[in-house]
Amino acid sequence: MSFLQTIPEFHSPANGVTLLGITDQRFKRGVVQILFELPLDASRAARSLLLDVLEQGSAQFPDQTSLARESQNLFGASCELYTERSCESHIVGIQMSCLGEQFLPSGEEVLVPILDLATGILFEPLRGQGAGELFETKYLERERKNLLDMLDERKDDRGEYASERFKSVMCADEEYGKLSWESSEAVAAVTAQQLEDARLEIIQRAEVTIICSGSANVDKVKHWAAQRFDMQRDVIALAEPSIKFPSALRHVNEHLEMEQAKLHIGLRLHLPQEIADREALIAACSILGGGSHGRLFQKVREEKSLAYGIYSQLHGRKHILSISAGIDASSAAEVEAEVFRQIDLLAIEGPTAYEMELSQANRLNGLAALADSPGAMASFYHGNHVLGLNATPAIRAEACQRLTAEQIQQAATGWQPDLVYLLSAAE
Repeated sequence: MSFLQTIPEFHSPANGVTLLGITDQRFKRGVVQILFELPLDASRAARSLLLDVLEQGSAQFPDQTSLARESQNLFGASCELYTERSCESHIVGIQMSCLGEQFLPSGEEVLVPILDLATGILFEPLRGQGAGELFETKYLERERKNLLDMLDERKDDRGEYASERFKSVMCADEEYGKLSWESSEAVAAVTAQQLEDARLEIIQRAEVTIICSGSANVDKVKHWAAQRFDMQRDVIALAEPSIKFPSALRHVNEHLEMEQAKLHIGLRLHLPQEIADREALIAACSILGGGSHGRLFQKVREEKSLAYGIYSQLHGRKHILSISAGIDASSAAEVEAEVFRQIDLLAIEGPTAYEMELSQANRLNGLAALADSPGAMASFYHGNHVLGLNATPAIRAEACQRLTAEQIQQAATGWQPDLVYLLSAAE
């Protein structure tokens, strides 16, 4: 089994702009992601609506048909705009994909044109037809309705809604607990001027990270970025994610019409800085509930039939470990007790050799698979960059293979229970 040893390139083509290059010419397509990072502040409702409005066209390509036609003319290039919450920040993202230069006819260029097309939607937007109209009113109101309808329907996905509510309750006084769109009321109240203010703030004040993967030409992207962001930018300094520890375990039960209850348990922990200790924590989380090989799945679901599924997840930057399960509401107390019993046993007795073998195989397979996808490579290296780590998949794999049972046991100690959240039907 082989693992990537790629050392990423880092460049600073403009103020507040970081370029991360992890290209690999094995891939036929190049992928470029541009991440604009801002606080989860009062502008996030406008930013969430803005991209839906901007996608209707640009000054150069005034409708979706002409945008799509131009993308196809660029040998099937594509672009996507999106917003998301990333830990305690709000991300406005633009992702582009195009054929690598080596696969194009002589003299053809697609990388810079797709960069111009995609970012032109944000930098040179389609304006309204009326005098002084910032955005086409019919597009604004149509996309507002679509977004509000989507927000109203989000409860229909009980699993996602429970996860959303769990984070909001556990981190109620932290940025991590905020919704990325603020609220339906905030979206309904957004004005055209607020959309324009949000657009300018993204361009002029966001921290920007550009990630080049696949067969994208880093030098071309660096030169393009230096020109695109050649302006006075007053970049907002983003705060580090807050870290809190509980004074007592809380229980919160909310109700919604549903058949299968959703149980979430949140614990706070210390995130180690050393790679070996980080791999030990990943292994401990995996052994606890990282899949069908995990203790929780085996004990709670298979042996005791108390859950339809149960898994653990590490939220690294927030120093949080969460366990989620689909259960019958009547089993909640028994599931909770078994979860905490398994956590205590892991910290007291450590893992078995068989558990270490399964966990290691799962981790190594995941690290080896990174080489198969530009997107997976980009996610891994960007995650390392955000966490301040400097370790290739090969280094992480070596650290994983050297783990001892004592290291994993130590990693499982000191987890502090914070919240048991249950979303279930009313009794």
